[in-house]
Amino acid sequence: MSPSGLANLPPLLREMLETNTFRDQHGVAQPLHSNISAEEALVLYNTVRALQPKATAEIGFALGVSGLAILGALAANGAGRHYVSDPNQTSMVGGMGRENVRRAGLEQYWEFHEKFPEEVFAQFPPLQFAFIDASHLFDLSMLDFILVDKRLEAGGVVGFHDLWMPSLRKVIRAILANRAYRIHPASPLGPPLSHKKKIVSGLAAVARRLPHASRWLAPEAARPWHEFHAANLILLEKVGHDQRDWREHHAF
Repeated sequence: MSPSGLANLPPLLREMLETNTFRDQHGVAQPLHSNISAEEALVLYNTVRALQPKATAEIGFALGVSGLAILGALAANGAGRHYVSDPNQTSMVGGMGRENVRRAGLEQYWEFHEKFPEEVFAQFPPLQFAFIDASHLFDLSMLDFILVDKRLEAGGVVGFHDLWMPSLRKVIRAILANRAYRIHPASPLGPPLSHKKKIVSGLAAVARRLPHASRWLAPEAARPWHEFHAANLILLEKVGHDQRDWREHHAF
């Protein structure tokens, strides 16, 4: 991505993304890792700018690349507070995520908790945006989503990263099948479908029309993942509160 494409991001974040490095506690350049891409940072930044949220949240922080994009958007909006849960901030990255927020001069816009999300989320205010990039295990990612969902207002947006992982794809399937969410229009699109994937989609469409297909056709076969047109980052918009009957379940 050209430097001009990053122009609106906080200067420290631009430097990190353009050089693919961060400076450690001693000021020595180190390779950037565990981070979203420049394109994904812009998606988060632009989404938060458009939503104008009063409160945002993030589970998992690492070196703070995604967090700096969100915080930079709040600063550009002139309002909002970012609530972060990262129990491994010290043990995994030596506190460099927090240090990068300090260096970027964005501390006034955030509240950091070095605790598991289930320990702190209940005390957060209603949210309009959240970003989940933490354990990536299916069960723990579902727990993270449920905690976010309880605080997220209708019309709010939650983002997930690392959709190359089968566990995260299953989480997205579960949410879209069973909760009042849709893929947000600002969600980045994956690459164009190959000829092979188009054939697979055609076969799946035929199979879905067969009698009682839902009884014997696995969800992954009925709707292959590529039909979601998702990139490595996805944004889901909450279109309403959970109104399901206690017996309701849709396979995913």
